[in-house]
Amino acid sequence: MLIVTGGAGFIGSAVVWKLNQLGRDDILVVDELQTTEKWKNLATLRFADYLHKDEFRRRFEADALGKVEAVVHLGACSSTTERDADFLMENNYRYTQRLAEWCLKRQIRFIY
Repeated sequence: MLIVTGGAGFIGSAVVWKLNQLGRDDILVVDELQTTEKWKNLATLRFADYLHKDEFRRRFEADALGKVEAVVHLGACSSTTERDADFLMENNYRYTQRLAEWCLKRQIRFIY
């Protein structure tokens, strides 16, 4: 399985599209859709499953994801108007750090 975090965003969905072009659909898309229209980026793509980023974090921290070949990590808050520095540190920095450590410990390719 391949995992694409931020997979519903503009770049993430383009990565999923390219993986589909290469014949891959064993993809777990991870994102946070909320009330955005990012889901439309996924409408024509093939992937095995979708998880909210918080549920994904719970599962990788519990080592409950099964066999993972690689993680393409594009998930982050990219809002230039976000003012909550604690949120940005937790969401963009610490989340990435924990995911990278999880991949390293399991010898999973981590692409960011």
